[in-house]
Amino acid sequence: MTTNLGGIIFHQIMPDNSGGAEFDTDGDGVAEMEDEFVSFQNASGQPIDISGWQVWSVSTGHGAPVQAQDGLVHEFDAGTVLAPGEPLWVVTELSEDKHWAEEASEGGDGKNLLTEGHADGNYEETIALVNPDTGEYIVFNMAAGDPEFYKLPGFTGTKKTGEIDGENVQNDANAGFSYQYDASTGEYVYKEAWVPCFAAGTLIDTPAGPRAVETLRPGDLVLTQDRGAQPVVLVRDRTVDLAGETANAQAPIEFKPGSLGAGLPYRSLLVSPRHRMLMLDQQGHEVLAPAIGLVGRPKVRSKQGTKRVQYVHVLLDHHAILMADGVAAESLYASDEVIRGLPVKDRATVDAHYPLDAPLPQPARRMLTVAETRFARDWQLRPKGAVLKVA
Repeated sequence: MTTNLGGIIFHQIMPDNSGGAEFDTDGDGVAEMEDEFVSFQNASGQPIDISGWQVWSVSTGHGAPVQAQDGLVHEFDAGTVLAPGEPLWVVTELSEDKHWAEEASEGGDGKNLLTEGHADGNYEETIALVNPDTGEYIVFNMAAGDPEFYKLPGFTGTKKTGEIDGENVQNDANAGFSYQYDASTGEYVYKEAWVPCFAAGTLIDTPAGPRAVETLRPGDLVLTQDRGAQPVVLVRDRTVDLAGETANAQAPIEFKPGSLGAGLPYRSLLVSPRHRMLMLDQQGHEVLAPAIGLVGRPKVRSKQGTKRVQYVHVLLDHHAILMADGVAAESLYASDEVIRGLPVKDRATVDAHYPLDAPLPQPARRMLTVAETRFARDWQLRPKGAVLKVA
């Protein structure tokens, strides 16, 4: 396993969203610095309580409209527990400076997580995850040299236990691209940023019959596996132009009929690479497996060559199992990417269901990592409707 702090690893970092093909994390229609983010993941096999852990930034780069500020980025609330495999986002955009300490904020709407890293190594571009209780911390360093976190006022880290050389991965951050952990290789890669969602046109089961996901609106009822009909809290979409050498990383995953059971899905189903599908593990327990990890199985492929795709999120007041084109898949999990990265116009609605100071919601099922999914044999991970065949 890569450098970790008590089992928590750096999952994805998008440090520069100031120019070029920016990434609209919160889906408000504007790609800007406020869409920058860092996410972490529980890479262990047990739940991990990260209450009070802190995220710090050192950035002396330049080139963005607003210079990034050194200091405390975020402190996780009491009751923040990550399930095995679960990721958690911290997004720059916020409503009440909840993520950025006062001394680290530029003020107003101009906040910046990290400005551009540079190949000459003259600029520090670094994120640290700190456990204040032990003083231990790990670093994702995107520039040459030792990041001087110890010079930051109030820095709680006393013992660096690991450092990832991000400069070796990519020495100049590009807008809309992110550093991402690839569990299949144990290495970090640099490619277009992502969040999980359905492709437009996917039919979601509702009490009145199937509805195209993009036609759903807040208050509409959808059918869930565990709680029956439930109202939609929020629907958000983003259109991704798939071009360039890294376009295939964002390409939708296609599940053809028969890929997830006899005649299932009813027609070709498209989801984003990290969207999770309901499967059965070796013991017959239901688990959620990321779509990208299922590529290579019969009738499952990355639909490369796609020019453009519209992805749609469906948020309920709990993480749930929906029926999409006849197969079971997750609704959007309300990580920081959702409850703390929303436009102001959406936050009042969402806050009633996901208060900022509340613990994270319970995942609908255990979430598998990409590596766990990819390396599982057919009899160890199978569609719920399939017949078990012992090898």
